[in-house]
Amino acid sequence: MIQTAAAQTYNSGLPDLGDPAQEALSPAQERRIAEEVMRSVRFREPSYLDDPEVEEYLNALGRTLASTLPEQGNGFQFFALRDSTINAFAMPGGVIGAHTGLIVTTEAESELASVLGHEIGHVVQHHMARMLVRQGNTTAMVLASLLLAVLAGRNSPSAAGAVLASGQAAAIQSQLAYSRDYEREADRVGLQILNAAGFDIRGMPTFFDRLFQRTRSSENNAPAYLRTHPLTLDRIADIGSRVHQMRAMPHPSSIDYTLVRAKLEVMQLGARAAIPRLLAREAQTRQEQSARWYGLARAYLADSQLVEADKAYGELARLTPDTAMFALLGAELERAHGRPAQAARLCADARKRYPARSSLIYCEAESWLAGSLPDNALKVLDPLLRVPASDYRLYILQAKAETALGRTALAHRAQAEVYQLQGDLSAAIDQLQLAQRDGGGSFMEQASIDARLREFKRLAEERKDKDN
Repeated sequence: MIQTAAAQTYNSGLPDLGDPAQEALSPAQERRIAEEVMRSVRFREPSYLDDPEVEEYLNALGRTLASTLPEQGNGFQFFALRDSTINAFAMPGGVIGAHTGLIVTTEAESELASVLGHEIGHVVQHHMARMLVRQGNTTAMVLASLLLAVLAGRNSPSAAGAVLASGQAAAIQSQLAYSRDYEREADRVGLQILNAAGFDIRGMPTFFDRLFQRTRSSENNAPAYLRTHPLTLDRIADIGSRVHQMRAMPHPSSIDYTLVRAKLEVMQLGARAAIPRLLAREAQTRQEQSARWYGLARAYLADSQLVEADKAYGELARLTPDTAMFALLGAELERAHGRPAQAARLCADARKRYPARSSLIYCEAESWLAGSLPDNALKVLDPLLRVPASDYRLYILQAKAETALGRTALAHRAQAEVYQLQGDLSAAIDQLQLAQRDGGGSFMEQASIDARLREFKRLAEERKDKDN
């Protein structure tokens, strides 16, 4: 849980903007807004980047930064939107999104960390929450829906549709540009987080100055980030002055940052445009060479040039990058060659080295399914699903495996969990009723379906009472 006390260590030298708890939403309201926003982003936002590798990396980087907070930053969630514009944003409750364009524009991991640290600063100081409650309606569901409408229209004001036509949503839209005091406060909190986490604090002024120079060269095409995060020479000077007073330590970019950035660059450019650019790119260091060959392998794979993709992967293998992303790329190549069993074993072996990487679990299960071995996929998934899980991807894979085995009752049960995590209890109840009528499964499995149906009906009634 993100609590106001988490900000206290970082308040030294900040402008007096009042107690962050004043005029802010309650922790319960912020949590509910975070849940609604993340649910809508994951399941209803077209630009949401459903890429486990990228999301894992962002959350690992975000957790490293948030762990420096007194409350250890529990509750932060990070994700990416597939959007070439340069933008990032924070929502109440610790929901932080970054556009793929921003990630690709950074030139070092400390630069990306500085943006995420700045956004964490907005959350810790409750800036968005304090602006929202001034609109007069603090109902968590209403605020969450308004925030989502505003999110939809951040780069295209017409995209939010009729929802933004309401006076309250329009007022929130107009206030999404943080005040200069809020921006300075987030800068200072972010710098201290960056420093405490061991990143190079020079990444913040370097990145912001590059953005500022870009606006000067194209005044009518300022990055979206600067429209919601006003950047002035005074602000850049303030950041630079504070960095000068602190002890900056070099921080080499991680291999995962380098490969994630390369993956997103290929995605953003498209394979045909990325290949000549990567072939022409000079790569001096081992890490730069890894990024180049990884990007080329991905681009060739996307363009169905499997022979060239294999060659690029072989060059990458000679550099022996210590990352799960190497194995995941290898598994994709094996599946492209029609060798799903080899892909599954590659991911299974990598899980021993990187046990915390959920992307490897998905990879192994998907590979067994691609090889028409659903029993093997369930052996991977079952240990993680013995108690209700919060990972919708596991249930999607379970539903596919049960369907392949002809166990439709259990497939309906798994799909019900997916719908429940999506916030659609009505659809979840329908699936469990279908599972009941199917009658398949053991006595214990049917009893579990009955119990889950009763629980979902109770939750639906509680939600109905709350809404009334």
